[in-house]
Amino acid sequence: MKVDDQALGAVTLIGDYNWRKGPFWLSVCAFLFGRRQRYVHLNMRCTVAWWRNQPYLIWMREAK
Repeated sequence: MKVDDQALGAVTLIGDYNWRKGPFWLSVCAFLFGRRQRYVHLNMRCTVAWWRNQPYLIWMREAK
């Protein structure tokens, strides 16, 4: 299944918002128990943890 660049950008933005503005305990649950999705978007390696159908951006580094 091909995921387009716009969808990955939306997941990245929403995941970052959820990580920063959401409750602390939800961020911890996502980090510890969430399903991981790794991808490269705009030359950045991103790791998103999905918890209860909500994305949480837990890692973002420059791709080599």
